[in-house]
Amino acid sequence: MKESLLELDPQADALLILQKPNLHSPPELLNEFAPISSTVCHHFNSPIPFCSETEEDEMDEMRWLDPYLENGDPNQVVFRVSAKHLCLASPVFRRMIQGKFKESEPNEQGLLEIRAPEWNAEAFLIVLDIIHGHHSCVPTQPSLQVVAQVGVIVDYYDCLEVVRIFFQGWHLSMKIWDKYSTRLSEEDGIMGIKPFGHEATTALFMAWVVRDQVRFTALTISAVLSTNALIETTLPIPAQILEAINNQRCAVIDDIISQIYNLKDYVVSGFVGCNVECSLRLLEVLFRQMNKLNLPMLRPERPLWWYTVISLVTNMGPSGTSVSSRKCHCTLQSHLNIPRNKEDLNIAVPGLNLKDFQ
Repeated sequence: MKESLLELDPQADALLILQKPNLHSPPELLNEFAPISSTVCHHFNSPIPFCSETEEDEMDEMRWLDPYLENGDPNQVVFRVSAKHLCLASPVFRRMIQGKFKESEPNEQGLLEIRAPEWNAEAFLIVLDIIHGHHSCVPTQPSLQVVAQVGVIVDYYDCLEVVRIFFQGWHLSMKIWDKYSTRLSEEDGIMGIKPFGHEATTALFMAWVVRDQVRFTALTISAVLSTNALIETTLPIPAQILEAINNQRCAVIDDIISQIYNLKDYVVSGFVGCNVECSLRLLEVLFRQMNKLNLPMLRPERPLWWYTVISLVTNMGPSGTSVSSRKCHCTLQSHLNIPRNKEDLNIAVPGLNLKDFQ
């Protein structure tokens, strides 16, 4: 049991100095009611002070630390750590401590001084607790935002193997799987797909880390259908995964766009529709839907990859291209091979397989 939040090793031989804590933490991690000048800054030759009476209060103090003090000076948190534990867990720390850097030279108290840049303080403490074996101090259900911050820190220090087992535990307790854990339902179809934002990107990172094939595939399907560009993230998701998602997305979009312009040419040429009146009616509907999508009348020379698959399928699907007529039953949909239901979408958008990204 640790005697204090910042003392990772009672026989510490190093001071790990977190500079400007929480500088890049997302807004949702900051409490608007937190004290303005909260600080855990202290001198190296002083005992580590805590104004809180409980461990939760101490963690709250870490959570709401400002990166700068009231006078404008950078804030800092000083952890008492074991250099050996850091070296065993992280090749990055090992190079700093055992290499020819200033971190390898003891200070006047005989302690190494290692500086860390601007991490989220709560996430950084979680990583240090894991590295030093204080597993009872590690939260069982951290917020998704904290999990994401832990992922960034773990990637920077190259210590995923040490933390992986905790990712597995967090993964099982994440409520986000209610949104992304299954493939498309028969009832909702493509309209049941949730927007793929930071929350889903964090879930994708977790699914990749713990090798959850079912959820990984479901999330990549969601990404292919609902994103309009290459996913950008600070999380250490392999670039080839993000590129594969975007490539699958672009391929589906290219196919749908090509079908739309081929159909336009066929309708204009009179090859679609049972008579001239029918062809004109179908062309009117097609132009209306193309206008909704801001598609140019002439086939573009460059790919139109800024669309989402969902927007194209929704506008060019049965509901968007239906034509009512007492004289005939001709439809645009019968000439478009656009996914219409769960089965069609699961074939057109298979998602990714974890085995391809070992």
